[in-house]
Amino acid sequence: MVKSLRRAFTGVPTYAWAACACAESAEHKVIVLIASNLGAAETFAEETASLLATLKGAKPEIKILTEPDAAIPTFEADCDLLGVLSALRHGQHTAQNPLIIACTPPTLLLASPSHQKIKQREWVIRKGDRLSIKECAQKLATEFGYDHEVLCEQPGEFALRGGIIDVYPLNATMPVRLDLFGEMVESLRPFDPATQRSEGEMEGLVICAPKEDLSQEDLDPFYRHLPPESLLIGVNEVFEQPILQELQGSNLDILSLQDTDDTPFDWEVKPLLSQSADTLRIGNDNDSLSHRLGLMQEAARQCRDGKLCLLAGDTEGSVERLRQEIKELSLAHFSPQIIQARFSGGFILPAQNFSEPLAQGIILLTERELFGRKNRPLATLPRRRTAQQPAIGRALDFGEISEGDFLVHAT
Repeated sequence: MVKSLRRAFTGVPTYAWAACACAESAEHKVIVLIASNLGAAETFAEETASLLATLKGAKPEIKILTEPDAAIPTFEADCDLLGVLSALRHGQHTAQNPLIIACTPPTLLLASPSHQKIKQREWVIRKGDRLSIKECAQKLATEFGYDHEVLCEQPGEFALRGGIIDVYPLNATMPVRLDLFGEMVESLRPFDPATQRSEGEMEGLVICAPKEDLSQEDLDPFYRHLPPESLLIGVNEVFEQPILQELQGSNLDILSLQDTDDTPFDWEVKPLLSQSADTLRIGNDNDSLSHRLGLMQEAARQCRDGKLCLLAGDTEGSVERLRQEIKELSLAHFSPQIIQARFSGGFILPAQNFSEPLAQGIILLTERELFGRKNRPLATLPRRRTAQQPAIGRALDFGEISEGDFLVHAT
């Protein structure tokens, strides 16, 4: 039976988004997660990646696609776009090593360099290549428009020092140090622009030219760069927005997760069976040993029919605490998997028409249910590194602060 390219799950609450994405993305090497705001899309991506890694042993790579606005300068958005395009072209992703793209509806139509222009405006350097420092500097400066600086600290910069070339590709999240032996590239090492210290080694490097100075005929909407093996998952009516009508005519596999029963009339529709993990709670005591033991006893009872059970702690301390309590509880035939991961909330999915390992259902308990934490910490996806000090808003996550915690006010 051929699977429909336009599908919708109805009755899907926020806490079940990641489970649906995990269940439906088994055969896809590129997964595009679309929400009405970027914060929701990033959280969706982080939770989906955690479940894929835990349940399927996958090693997903997450990229963020942004659009220029009051918070994101055009230069930053262009770098994000080039980074995603580079990952699509050179990431060698598979269903076991998928690329997850977090984005909002408008970014799918972002004006992007065409396939031909990208090929003309990128430079791939691999270990063992022959390279002249002088010619490299000239190419970076004249053909790619990169700035020659004393230290390489920002995207679009390069620096020279003896037989070393430091370059920060616009499409990268950190700069790379090329160490030459004569004219042969001996090593490529990513490094922290703030400390200038190397972090590991890589086999190859892709350097992209700026997106600017391209004519309209050299541009395509971003979604045309997605391979046929892609799955687009949108939440709560995003595919009904006028801006995405162009997408409806594509041959991409699209899945809509709706919190209501409203769907386009010609889509294949499947109602989702789910419950919040809050239904397992007894009483209002949210953070005590007796509360957690009661919660896990009820989870153990519901897992007798073969459901998986995951207990997720936000921190190493939470995970160790859960391990100790499970050991003390000693419930027969109950061996939940305890992981360090952050989720919006726990859920219960009974057995339904999902592929393995979710075919028998799953119970997820998170810090929200186990320890009474009210707010999920912000998603912490990989960001572009620079030598600048991070803004206080990124340095502190006030969702991590609980009543009674101490704060130090620096003046």
